[in-house]
Amino acid sequence: MGDRRLSRLMAQETEPENEAAIKRGLNIYLYYWTIPVFLIFILINYYTPILKIGSLDIGLMISIVTFLFGFLITVTFSMLLTRVSSLKDALATETGRLASIFLLSKHLGTKFNQAVRQRIDDYTIFTLREYTNYSLSRESIYGIHEDISLMELKTSNQQAAANSFLYILGELEPIREKLEYLTGRRVEWSLRFTNLILGTILIILLFLNRGDAFSNALFVILSTIIIFILFILEDYDNLKIGDYITNISNSEQLFDLIGTERYYPEFVLRGVKLERGKTYRIGIYDPSAKAEKIFRITYNPKFFFRVSEIIRRVRRKSV
Repeated sequence: MGDRRLSRLMAQETEPENEAAIKRGLNIYLYYWTIPVFLIFILINYYTPILKIGSLDIGLMISIVTFLFGFLITVTFSMLLTRVSSLKDALATETGRLASIFLLSKHLGTKFNQAVRQRIDDYTIFTLREYTNYSLSRESIYGIHEDISLMELKTSNQQAAANSFLYILGELEPIREKLEYLTGRRVEWSLRFTNLILGTILIILLFLNRGDAFSNALFVILSTIIIFILFILEDYDNLKIGDYITNISNSEQLFDLIGTERYYPEFVLRGVKLERGKTYRIGIYDPSAKAEKIFRITYNPKFFFRVSEIIRRVRRKSV
């Protein structure tokens, strides 16, 4: 029974993508680890002896390190939030121009419209799946230039539409290059390293400052907050917070506009809203082929079970 069910799902599989390799990792926010870290600090506080270094002014050192750590964290957050704001603006502009290109292509012949539709679909899948590797999507946009020969230019209205189409297509490229730069950019390693060192020193100083119930509680709580700050900085730097959700929303708009089923990589399924009875394209990474396979699955109460079943079978083949 299970084999027949998987066979039916495999029959709906699209052709795998052509990338040589698609990197995959655990889809989990780093700041989720704050809870086990909090428990670890409680155990450290409870089981380790109180240490006192007479010649060391712990309070003064805590003040100095706290100031430096706070200053650099503020600089880092400012850089990250500026990038997030620029990304949101660029994504909105990109979505608007892709929508305009598709709508204008409807006036330039059925063949051209279908070619543009396919290009936009491929491009949106690439950018949704490989959000931090925008360069993979270049060929889809460049391909639109190759499809220009399919345009129908029989009337003055079509010629006007073609002029508008080419203008918007030209304006799309700078936005795409900006997105490629912003999604590939990371906080300088020296700044990240300095934040880590100062955070570690501050935790050690808080550990040495223990002695009574209040200072013990401060050690546990403040150390956990320091780890949380460092983790959430990494999540922002890796584009796991905020702007990826914006990219999903924009992609959904484009899929709906061009009339194709919405596509989601399997690692974002728990974070999107699915409608019962609607069919979705789900991308599942196949380690043996080093490529993604796309399955069409209708959402129902057994949806996630079916997705898990396919993932298990696909991964088992690679062993």
